[in-house]
Amino acid sequence: ATTLVATTRVVSSADLPLSRPINLLRRVEGDDHGGHGEHGDIEWKGIFETPESSYVWIAQKVDGSYVDPTMKLAALPVGAATDEDLEGAEEDGEEAMEKECTVLNHGDTIVPSADTCYLLTFDDSRWETTFPIDASNAEAIVFFAQHLPTEFEEDTHYLKLVSSGEDIEPVHQEMGHDEGGEEVKVVKPWGKAIGAAVLINLVTLSGIVFSIPLISKALKKADPVFVYAGFASFAAGAILSCAFFLLLFESTHLIATGWEEETDQIWRWGTMILAGLILPVLVEALVGIAKPPVESEESKANTKTKDVEVAEAAADKSFEDDDVSPFAKKNFSEQARIIFAICFGDFMHNLCDGFFVGAGFAGCSDSVAWGIAIGTILHEFPQELSDFLILTGPQVGLSTMAALAVNFATGLSVILGAVIVLANDVASSTTGLLLAFGGGIYLQIGCVECMPKMVNPALSPKRKLICMFFFIVGAILIGLVLLDHEHCIPEGDDSHAGHGH
Repeated sequence: ATTLVATTRVVSSADLPLSRPINLLRRVEGDDHGGHGEHGDIEWKGIFETPESSYVWIAQKVDGSYVDPTMKLAALPVGAATDEDLEGAEEDGEEAMEKECTVLNHGDTIVPSADTCYLLTFDDSRWETTFPIDASNAEAIVFFAQHLPTEFEEDTHYLKLVSSGEDIEPVHQEMGHDEGGEEVKVVKPWGKAIGAAVLINLVTLSGIVFSIPLISKALKKADPVFVYAGFASFAAGAILSCAFFLLLFESTHLIATGWEEETDQIWRWGTMILAGLILPVLVEALVGIAKPPVESEESKANTKTKDVEVAEAAADKSFEDDDVSPFAKKNFSEQARIIFAICFGDFMHNLCDGFFVGAGFAGCSDSVAWGIAIGTILHEFPQELSDFLILTGPQVGLSTMAALAVNFATGLSVILGAVIVLANDVASSTTGLLLAFGGGIYLQIGCVECMPKMVNPALSPKRKLICMFFFIVGAILIGLVLLDHEHCIPEGDDSHAGHGH
């Protein structure tokens, strides 16, 4: 008896399989699936490499019911999974779809054959109907289907390898035509995806704006040195947990979809992280060469807030003449490094969030897609707040309005990400490389700029412990997102199962 692969939805980050690349799910506009009947209309065809012997075809109920109670399917064995083989099998596939079909019920086996049509009959008493595929005599298989197979996906890919549960994606696929001969149209959820991306940016910005009075009140009532150390500790916890819990971990799964060898995956992952770590330093060096610091620069009237000046003065009192206060105003090139690192890291993170939001609306149910949007807001707010605190802190000294403008501008990349993923197919491996690069930049900010404030000699041991508490709070706010934060990523051309984290 053939053992079918389990298809339970993956929601635990510990059990994540390799992720699929982001590739938009095609939906047929105005297709009620009632007109594909007797002449074997072909709505979709795809060619797959099948080096193993056992696979399984899966159809699921979507929103409580199967899209259609049956679906015609032809499976033709071919010598290789190339575009030429797909084109060469078209005539045989069309002829097979015209033949009288063999009825297959749940658990019946699909055997690839050049002249056989199968009528897959879905079991309405089950949420998922599966059909084993015997590929022992096929190096590759061309499938011709009456419907798009992705229309029968709720949370599991339609074709899997039995031995590992790995998603099998088409090397090449084509959409067909409806019964009237008109080309199938692709419906893309532009309004919902862009609306969600705009909402993410506005809600996050509003949260920061409403937090400003609390921050100002804290600065006036408490020791500014301690307050800024607490803010820096919170920022370190939020930014570093964002790097480790989201960016770097997510990137490992996505990068693995592009390269089979572990060595190829690891060196790319590590190189992108190291590049992210060193890039802000390179920017500081280049800016310093282009605009060397001058003696009068520090004495010039920079746009400092009263709180920043008070903080610097209080911090400087705690140091000897030969010490450098960790709260002292940075020179221009150092400021450029910090601002660049904040902006670029935030831009890349928001861009990838936009990828996931766009992919969610393109290939997931609305409830899952909006869940992705809410999860994005929950982890964006503490991260953006930490960025704001660094930018307005004594070392950078941006005004409140300037820092808000920077936050808003970098946040727009979530909209750009949604647009890109709806307009193009973005490989998961590319997204993974971007995430690893952004994670490296966040490590630079968290470890180099924020963490040293926690061990400031001006702080008493008790206050250092309080700063550690703020660090933990920042980390927890990001970590809570992992409890039920899903990224539903539609099917692509070279990868594996979707994931949640």
